[in-house]
Amino acid sequence: MSARSPRLLLPFVVAAYLGLLAPLVIVVAVSFGPSATFEFPPRAVTLHWFEAFFVSPAFVTAFFRVSLVVGLLAAALATVLGTSAALGLVRFRFFGREAVETFFLAPLLVPEILLGAALYLFYARLAVQASIWTLLWGHLVICTPYVIRSVTAGLVGLDPRLEEAAMSLGATRVQAFFRVTLPLLRSSLVSGAIFAFIISFSDINLALFLSGPQSTSLPVHIFSQIQWQGDPTIAAASSLQIVVIGLLILIVQRIFRLRIVV
Repeated sequence: MSARSPRLLLPFVVAAYLGLLAPLVIVVAVSFGPSATFEFPPRAVTLHWFEAFFVSPAFVTAFFRVSLVVGLLAAALATVLGTSAALGLVRFRFFGREAVETFFLAPLLVPEILLGAALYLFYARLAVQASIWTLLWGHLVICTPYVIRSVTAGLVGLDPRLEEAAMSLGATRVQAFFRVTLPLLRSSLVSGAIFAFIISFSDINLALFLSGPQSTSLPVHIFSQIQWQGDPTIAAASSLQIVVIGLLILIVQRIFRLRIVV
């Protein structure tokens, strides 16, 4: 490959990035417009649709009481389960280890639509009503593999002799884990938890099957409003979702940068 090849590819790379960012920019711009329809570019700037979002019981419930709560719970539980699974897979060698690893990571390989349909049929057979708990369980299934991969990467790069040295100085295995291993895995744990929250907070495929009347997540409510109403309150809700996810991605990048420097 010649030295000019990267320069020749630059316009295509820029065009690809613009194509990815353009929908986000349009949504954010529309949310600040005064028109009651989706108008781009907006004729003026107003916060009317953000105010409409915060005074709408349906949007507030979907954002704060469902998506935010389920996202935080899914991230916390996935971090505990994913860390435990990663420790078992990295630190121990046992018969069927590859099968266990495949089982934990299988949700990454299965389309979420199929996974959502399967969980819906499973709940229906058990006569379980859709609720915030059914949604949480579904999100836990798809979030845990991301934590496993993040923590596994941290454990692989961690010298096990550090924990052995702590135990040789009188610490128990549990003390060595919490005082030595866990602090060294902080970046992997936090980044895995944040990715798990992002996956849960932005999911719509599983939520379409697992949400109930009292547990409608924000993406599902936005989808419903697009079908039946379609005012820029939807754009305001989407903009807030973009801001939350964008901030979390910046935090993850900062964590990885700190880990590389250290």
